[in-house]
Amino acid sequence: MARFAWLLLLVLVGGCEIPPRYIESSKSVDHYLVRRQFRSACVGLQMDDPDLRQYAARKLAEFPEEEEANTCLCEALYRPGAFDVAVASGLAATRRDDLAGCLAPALLDSEIEDRVALVRSLAGIAASTGYAALADTAKGDADPAVRAAATTRIRPADAHVPVVIGLLGEDRDPAVRAAAAEALKGRDSPEVVAALVRAVQEDVDGGVRAAALGGMAKLGHPETLEAACQALMTDPDARMREAAAKAFHGTRRPEAIACLRERLLTHEESGAVRVATVAALGASPRDEAADVLCEAIGPVLRLYVTAEIPAQDIPGADIAKAQNDRDWERSKPCVQRALQQGGYSCYARNYLGFWYRELGGKASMPWCPGMRKLQPEIEL
Repeated sequence: MARFAWLLLLVLVGGCEIPPRYIESSKSVDHYLVRRQFRSACVGLQMDDPDLRQYAARKLAEFPEEEEANTCLCEALYRPGAFDVAVASGLAATRRDDLAGCLAPALLDSEIEDRVALVRSLAGIAASTGYAALADTAKGDADPAVRAAATTRIRPADAHVPVVIGLLGEDRDPAVRAAAAEALKGRDSPEVVAALVRAVQEDVDGGVRAAALGGMAKLGHPETLEAACQALMTDPDARMREAAAKAFHGTRRPEAIACLRERLLTHEESGAVRVATVAALGASPRDEAADVLCEAIGPVLRLYVTAEIPAQDIPGADIAKAQNDRDWERSKPCVQRALQQGGYSCYARNYLGFWYRELGGKASMPWCPGMRKLQPEIEL
């Protein structure tokens, strides 16, 4: 009892703070911070509940001038062999260089198991110190997954754009190069555009080429338009051709519509590319795009519809529906125009007949070999 009285006297007279052994809730953290009892509030960073640790970190970070708050945050963030994801998430978007500096050394700690999560946590603080450490990691880490994650996460940092450009052109791992292309998305400086075009035209990996094409900020540059069209028509990797078609989605540019027309009227083995091409034209507000879909009904059916039903079995071949979705007012004359052409399979004639009937016309629907017949219902 005497010892308790002595401690109480110290608190009342000398202002000595005796932190609790545990904190049960966020209200307790607030209670201590209102009284500026930072050592006590710091106990929240040591609790088993990750939500409580996150909350305590977020609230303590609001006192950058308090040494006790800064010290306990730094100690809770990282210790050799481990870092605290919950504490780091509490510091998200604080832009605190000092706290990012506490976590950055963990990037060099080989005992950290989930280093990709560490990269995400450090980047989440959004501080220049953290971005600088991540740029070094992107350039030099032995693990390509970590390099790729670091490359992706330095995207907001303008100062490290040259690093990302270098990784796009030089990293030995395609996942890192693809991450670099993604990290450049939205930027259209001459240096970035040149790097992306170079990757589109020269990278040996189709996934990287596709990411580079997707990373182009605008397809209004003549060189990017040309690169995308060339990729759509000639790239051997279907991922790249699909990315090129998606890059033209909803385009207003006549050159892009002309390129999509050429792709649509030329045989394409990939269903995904066909679907992306049709979708790109369907999303364009230009009359020229609607004209292409009307013109393409006959050619598309001759190219792809032989012994299957387009709407069910052939990706990208349900061309009459695509035209109808884009310009329904002209659907009947467009289908009629296709009907007047020749060279169709039985399945294609069945498809055209179905659509012409749907649009109010009269046409035959031949029953083709192999078509599935509907079983009549049996009344019991």
